Amino acid sequence: MRPSCPYRSEELTSAREASWRCSLVDRAPFGICAFSMARRRFISVNPAFCAMLGYTENELLAITPSEQIFAPIRNRAEIAELLRRDRRLRAEETLLCGKSGNTVRVRVTAFAIPNEHEELDEVQAYIEDLTEQSALEQQIRAVQKLEAVGRLAGGIAHDFNNVLVVIKLSTEMMLSQITPDSPLTRSLLQVSTAADRAAALTRQMLAFSRRQVMQSRVVNINSVVDDTLHMLRRLIGEDIELVTRLAERLANTNLDPDQLTQIILNLAVNSRDAMPNGGTLQIETCNVALDETYAQSHPPVLPGSYVMLSVSDTGSGISKEDLTRIFDPFFTTKEAGKGTGLGLAIVYGIVKQSGGYIWVYSEPGLGTTFKLYFPVTQSSPVRTPSISGFPNQPHGETILVVEDDADIRANVRDCLRHLGYRTFEASSGEEALALCEQIDGKVDLIMTDLVMPGISGYDTAEVLSLRFPEIQLLFTSGYTEDSATRRALLRGAAAFLEKPYTVADLARAVQRALTRKPISAA
Repeated sequence: MRPSCPYRSEELTSAREASWRCSLVDRAPFGICAFSMARRRFISVNPAFCAMLGYTENELLAITPSEQIFAPIRNRAEIAELLRRDRRLRAEETLLCGKSGNTVRVRVTAFAIPNEHEELDEVQAYIEDLTEQSALEQQIRAVQKLEAVGRLAGGIAHDFNNVLVVIKLSTEMMLSQITPDSPLTRSLLQVSTAADRAAALTRQMLAFSRRQVMQSRVVNINSVVDDTLHMLRRLIGEDIELVTRLAERLANTNLDPDQLTQIILNLAVNSRDAMPNGGTLQIETCNVALDETYAQSHPPVLPGSYVMLSVSDTGSGISKEDLTRIFDPFFTTKEAGKGTGLGLAIVYGIVKQSGGYIWVYSEPGLGTTFKLYFPVTQSSPVRTPSISGFPNQPHGETILVVEDDADIRANVRDCLRHLGYRTFEASSGEEALALCEQIDGKVDLIMTDLVMPGISGYDTAEVLSLRFPEIQLLFTSGYTEDSATRRALLRGAAAFLEKPYTVADLARAVQRALTRKPISAA
């Protein structure tokens, strides 16, 4: 038997090892390169590094990195100093310049290899592209910023609504006691009109902050779009073509149809302003399934079945710089006096409060597309009866008004007495519970604010529903942060009156609450 040659075996092993190492470098999903400090040139680069910067291998080996790749980097000297001192770099984040002039955020881990004279000669580096991670971080920061501003807006709107209740009820009570030709009539009407405008602004703030008590129900988005078309055609003008592509057998979702209408109108106004010379506005609906891959690249989206509403235009588009700020409150690219900057912030707030997601795609000169995704529900739409009028007149029913704001409490009491009701008052949930025990529940209706110090209005109602199940309830608030309360209101488990309200709103809400089934059966 012929003996094997040890030298031949070592050559084969070395060749296989070199091929294996070469294969690992070439197939690595991150950039790998070697750089000569003395020659100021790359010695070798792998395909991932070339793709990251947009160069071919030959181009990278021929250029001077310090001038074409590292030149715009402010901390280049710091990195060089770290390599000279420690002879290694541990996961240092920096920026590189791509072939097209784009900036690439990277994380670099590098090792400096000295020559026989202990001089730094070669640097070997592993480079991780952080572009996708940066995009996700920007999305998260944007969400956090909107959350913070939303909390502030919600708090301001809540306090402002309390003030507006007093203004609205007081002016209406005074108007009811004077003749139309009174010199005070005009001034009081101006006050009432100004209060209405302020109330509209607070509703916008609450929509943006996602603290509005939305009257959600199972709806089909196609029907809401159909109901909005006649308003849209008047809104966008004759020089803009309105196109609809509504999917057949569109799934249902839980939404406040009035809020969805506001979303469509707000987006349509933006599209109209982006097409001053005419164009096309397209509204599309379809059923979509968002998978894990989509969810990972679009946080905080959860995988599942959704109904998509798309609003597209062929307008001027949005620049890349502005695209990251379009949902910021009071940010606008329109001329002074032609936009408040609240439209898209309100859209964002309504979508998020509805449990949905919104994404925008735009190219300058090519138009803009907003895609809204709402979770699918298997429930069927229920026709909601009209509550515009109630034939029943007050018959001396007794109402307990629970409100921590003394001015509101006094105004509501006077209004209810003027309408023909008897009233009791309580400034807190604790006082209301004690009073009901004292009068043995001889109250037909409890009208309570939701947001109060101590026991909240909802907790007060829960206790009373067990102790006195025949008492009816009417909740009122400018907003509520309590998710359990909001869910109960959305299910229709109690009557609700949103602040600020008029005397007529108050009368209708009280009559509606008195004609409901007992709260034990709600």
